[in-house]
Amino acid sequence: MSGPLPSTLVLLSALPTCTPGQKVRFLGCVEEYDVATATLRLKHDYPSSDAPKIASLNIDHVLQTIKRTELEVGAWINIIGYVERRKDKGIFVQAITVWGAGNVDINAYEKAIDTRNDTR
Repeated sequence: MSGPLPSTLVLLSALPTCTPGQKVRFLGCVEEYDVATATLRLKHDYPSSDAPKIASLNIDHVLQTIKRTELEVGAWINIIGYVERRKDKGIFVQAITVWGAGNVDINAYEKAIDTRNDTR
């Protein structure tokens, strides 16, 4: 019996190292929403010594289920989607699932992902 491929848990800053077509799960903060293209601009300032990392997220496939609060600037959201490379937009992800992160402890999340990656 086979099913869908699992997603890889990554930090937004690691998206540039992912291969096109790779299914990923990550957390991002909404910086902007372009209604015309159904694209969210997400950021995550980690590691904080670098400039904030930015990714574009197309939400065409989840428009029927996404909540208004998940589109607000400053909202932290969980994403599962497929990585794409677009010359004009840099890192781009096609969302297949989006849900609010609630009162996520960002520092604990970053530490957990780093710890998980260090043990691999």
